[in-house]
Amino acid sequence: MPSAILVNLFEYRTGLWLPKAYVVGLDQGGHPRTVHQTATAAALAGYGIEVSPAIRRTLQLGEELRDKALAERFRRGARRVPTLAGLIRDGSKGREEVIRYIHVRTAELLSLCHREGFFVTANLDTRTSPYPHLLAFAPRQWEARLEFELEASEMIYRLRLRAPGGTGVQVVRHLDPRVITNRPSPGWILLDRQLLQVHGLRGHALRPFLSRDEVRIPREEVGRYFREFIARAARAQRIAVKGFELEELDAPTGLRLAVRPHPFEERYYLYPEFRYGELAFPLGDPEPVGVSYSPHPPYRLFRAVRNLEKEGALLLQLEQSGLQAVAGTGALSLRPEPGAFENLAWLLASSDRLREAGIEVVPPSSDGQPFAGWESSLELSVEERGDWLDLQGMVIAGPHRIPFARIFRFLQRGERLFPLPDGELLLLPEAWFATYGPALEMARLEGPNVRMARSQAPLLVGTGIPVSPPGNAGRLAAAYAPGTALRATLRPYQLAGARWLVKHYHERLGACLADDMGLGKTLQTIAVLLYAKERIGQAEAPVTPGQIDLFAPASGDEHFLRPLRALVVLPASLVFNWSSELRKFAPSLEVLANVGTKRIRDARVLGRYDVVLTTYQTALRDLGIYTQLDLEYIVLDESQQIKNRQSKVFRGLNELQARHRISLSGTPIENSLSDLWSQMQFINPGLLRGYAFFKKSFITPIEQHDDARKKEQLRQLVGPYLLRRTKAEVAPDLPDLDVQIFYCEMTPAQRRRYEQERSAARNALLGTAGAETGSYKLLVIQALTRLRQIANHPVIADPGYDKDSGKFAEAIEQWDTVRRSGQKVLIFSSMVRHLELFRDHLRQLGEPFAWITGGVPADQRAAEVERFQTDPAVQTFLISIKAGGTGLNLTAADYVFLLDPWWNPTTEDQAIARAHRIGRSGNVFARKFLTKDTLEEKIHRLQQRKKRLAGEVIDGRGGMEFDAEELEFILT
Repeated sequence: MPSAILVNLFEYRTGLWLPKAYVVGLDQGGHPRTVHQTATAAALAGYGIEVSPAIRRTLQLGEELRDKALAERFRRGARRVPTLAGLIRDGSKGREEVIRYIHVRTAELLSLCHREGFFVTANLDTRTSPYPHLLAFAPRQWEARLEFELEASEMIYRLRLRAPGGTGVQVVRHLDPRVITNRPSPGWILLDRQLLQVHGLRGHALRPFLSRDEVRIPREEVGRYFREFIARAARAQRIAVKGFELEELDAPTGLRLAVRPHPFEERYYLYPEFRYGELAFPLGDPEPVGVSYSPHPPYRLFRAVRNLEKEGALLLQLEQSGLQAVAGTGALSLRPEPGAFENLAWLLASSDRLREAGIEVVPPSSDGQPFAGWESSLELSVEERGDWLDLQGMVIAGPHRIPFARIFRFLQRGERLFPLPDGELLLLPEAWFATYGPALEMARLEGPNVRMARSQAPLLVGTGIPVSPPGNAGRLAAAYAPGTALRATLRPYQLAGARWLVKHYHERLGACLADDMGLGKTLQTIAVLLYAKERIGQAEAPVTPGQIDLFAPASGDEHFLRPLRALVVLPASLVFNWSSELRKFAPSLEVLANVGTKRIRDARVLGRYDVVLTTYQTALRDLGIYTQLDLEYIVLDESQQIKNRQSKVFRGLNELQARHRISLSGTPIENSLSDLWSQMQFINPGLLRGYAFFKKSFITPIEQHDDARKKEQLRQLVGPYLLRRTKAEVAPDLPDLDVQIFYCEMTPAQRRRYEQERSAARNALLGTAGAETGSYKLLVIQALTRLRQIANHPVIADPGYDKDSGKFAEAIEQWDTVRRSGQKVLIFSSMVRHLELFRDHLRQLGEPFAWITGGVPADQRAAEVERFQTDPAVQTFLISIKAGGTGLNLTAADYVFLLDPWWNPTTEDQAIARAHRIGRSGNVFARKFLTKDTLEEKIHRLQQRKKRLAGEVIDGRGGMEFDAEELEFILT
């Protein structure tokens, strides 16, 4: 026999029904005939009934509503388990909670039975057949008619019911209904073997009418009755009234729009509401009906039934204005994720237009402060005051005129809300922040003035603020051409660089020339120093207030005779090279290399030179002297020497005053953006403001967050004052091969060792008989070789030497510049031990390199060449000049370093030709390192004078050819 599940409702106590599930057997017609047993999952399986999710939930609800389960659930920690009868007796604490719990679950169970078609009975005797006792579910909900009549002394409430499809209403007590559940609305009712629901009514709404036809409420209770029942009933369904006013609307009367910040997002959204008379429904509100009432005489009731179609027509006006719904918020927005104030700004700007279209706009406010609807404008101008720019202007908003200085901090901090004098809030336009924000980030408020460094003027480009051009700087720079005083022909890019420096000269702003090594930064600087010298003869430059003019009172011709007074600060190794290039390219300038123990320490004397060369450490020691000079220029070469802002050198050099400043560096940023700050602080103090500000505003956003906007802002700031050209950029202006001589200073310890060895060699060789003998030639070779070793690095001649070498330090620094620029270099030396010093240094740094000396086999040489030519990581090739001077094709190299001169210049030329040969794409820079005041300098002079040394140290036969005069020249 097939089986099914049946739910029986039994009246546990009057008005309280509990369900219980059974397994029933079915007859051939599928009708329940026999009750087998209480339904459980195991029992159902035994009868072949699959436990579906709906059946499982039915069993669970039935189990939860057993009287013992209910008693245990509401035990509340009591020692003895209460009875259900005790829990629901009148006056029992928690009685309503227990009944509510039963009703909610019973209602869910009945809804399951209705949906799934489970059999339901009421008060079934399980010993009998259930079929005659089955209950049916009403196909639709019944309707209720609620009538409220207000009389002088009381309110009369009547309730009538209408069956689905019926034409008349029926008195409740005549129907004799049984209330099964009260909540949720609508409740379940048992009426003549039918389970039904009355639209909009809880079950208990019928109880007062089970024994009477109307309910009378005393006049003094009418107000409470409005609040607690009539208003709730009117929300559920239409009602009929008499004796007081009832107004009903079934279409919206208008649209209201407000703006307010989202509770969890830091942005404003627009919130529309559909008005129905005195009621308003927010967008997304699910309530279909709204009610308002007056609980005091004269009593009145207002009922609004929403019309979604007409609401959509009203909303269309806003959607056509560009607004769109924000999912899950009941809000509208110009875009899904707007800017913080974008929607607020739109509403303030559109309020008049919206009102003309019939849309009510709620005046926006923040914490009780209303927003001003005025359109605002900002007019700014700039006044130059020395090295500063004062920003002046006025904000106009309706009747308000606000000095720019008062609103500056708001623009600088990105704060959009500005309090007006009358208590209203002005929303500052977003365009102001986009236009002026980057510039104002660098400005500062000093008293009533908003001030920027004059060097920060490039930030004002594009803001529309009129900035007076600095005189005729651009025109004068464009017209610059080197005069006869410059004994050199500038290449096109060098002429452009000199003009760039001339422009900054006329603008009285510092400049950092950061060209690649070998492109002639020194020559370009000399050109502008000559230009400045010529200008002194035309018009006396103004003296900076507070500076001392040791030549005042000036004589009539001193104006014409006045020296340039440029201080060039540079590493010790570059002093001779600068001095040499100044003599070569600008012989008209009076130059003093003011270094060493015998240097001049009298400001009056130093002030008579055009150019004074000094080292960083010497300048620091003589700082008090140089502060007395009325300097026209300060030039820092290899200016990365001041990258440490906490160093004494940085602080000391920034104390010096000069009308113009230039820094020269092939690597203005070596490790961090802090290096750039130091450079800019020197040439244009205040350009990047203080270091703490720079770190917060630029270093952290760029180095930690790769902030593109900050990168662009920094480029805009420093770009006008930093000129960098790479070798690749100016390749068309360069010769295929550029050979330069670089003089290196010996360290004090190295100089002492060299002088000792030279004196010994001179005493042993000069004036000695037997110059034609083989033993004498061997002595010469040994003496000269030892001197060459010491000129390179004394440790080559003496492994116990523990001091520095000037050439080694300089070559390493220039190698590091090449490495940082991503280019490749060949390093040649005639001494393998010299190359080993460089190899050891590269190994310490973890830098890969290629290596060829006489001891490297031929097959390994080919592998080393291949590595250097093809591997981008291998930037350095260390080669002994004899082993690698010929036969190698190393066209990947951009630079060639010759660490020591060979007696025969042809050998050096062959080494350079390893890189500068057919197949090379691009230019080659060759740099010969010579140690000043040593035989290396003498060898070079002989090479220049005779194009070759009179006798090679070792010729093809192993002999030596030179005369006594040349040997004396070398050793003295």
